[in-house]
Amino acid sequence: MTSIGHTVQERIQALTDFGKLLTPDNQELALILQRTTAHNGWFDHTSVWQMLNSFREQFFQEALLQQWMSGYSVAESPKEVGLVLAGNVPFVGMHDILCVLMSGHIAQIKLSSKDAHFFPWMQQKLEQLLPELGKRMHFVERLASFDAVIATGSNNSARYFHYYFNNYPHIIRKNRTSVAILHGDETAEDIIALGRDVFSFYGLGCRNVGKVFVPQSFDKQVLFRDWASYEWVIENTKYKHNYDYNRALLLLNKTPYLTNDFYMLVESEQLFSPLSVLFMETYANADDLQIKLDAIAPDLQCVVSSRPGNTPFGATQQPALGDYADHMDTMQFLQSL
Repeated sequence: MTSIGHTVQERIQALTDFGKLLTPDNQELALILQRTTAHNGWFDHTSVWQMLNSFREQFFQEALLQQWMSGYSVAESPKEVGLVLAGNVPFVGMHDILCVLMSGHIAQIKLSSKDAHFFPWMQQKLEQLLPELGKRMHFVERLASFDAVIATGSNNSARYFHYYFNNYPHIIRKNRTSVAILHGDETAEDIIALGRDVFSFYGLGCRNVGKVFVPQSFDKQVLFRDWASYEWVIENTKYKHNYDYNRALLLLNKTPYLTNDFYMLVESEQLFSPLSVLFMETYANADDLQIKLDAIAPDLQCVVSSRPGNTPFGATQQPALGDYADHMDTMQFLQSL
């Protein structure tokens, strides 16, 4: 652990100033977001601004950055760190980029084809604010001459990542999902907040809740009554296509389900639910629930509930700087290079 030196403080100030650019009245940013939403139908106005607002509040605040960095040392000899970014939700590689920049290394970035506009703009802005920092972001079509790798993708792509990057220090992330636990004593406000964890970014993120565990006496209608305000998801054409397709599959397979015409609730012991489908599984008691959770722990990103130690309802898509993907401390990894 080291104290925050002048160079680190300059980086923190540059990132804080960058966060101040993330406002709706920034016309230059508006143009970048217009290109982003036109390129990817999942990244609509609501989604991109939900992510940017979260960044501004959770990542680009001077006090939060200082507190975060107070627990880490900074590399004296910068290493080239390859980043393979995902594109499932808007700007999802932000935290990895911040970790590389703040750890003192150089980010060699392979952008997702689904999300190719925002980060080059960020690099330009950082270069104006603090040239040394902006110049530590490089965009490449293919990683080369790197010292370590952080790659995020599907289970299938993770196998390729392991093959290509196995001889380098690496963090390789694959599919994960999140679950919620209901105990039957939740308020309507709790259930409404849980809806944000389910429907934000249309359920495409690993921090999205795709399954709920409920007591055997749970009234399923609660999830339809209190989530009526999320009907806007069906207005997205891509989401609607997924809804229609998955509903047709349920009908063909004669799988029982409930629906309110914008999502389907299916009782299942499976973990990874299709888009527009929420899995539900009952538990008999606390011991039974713990057995179920232990069995799926390696595949979980967040566990949401009202109980201490879990992610609060509505908070999955607002991770703090210290909330590391797959529960692996990225800064500690970078610090060890």
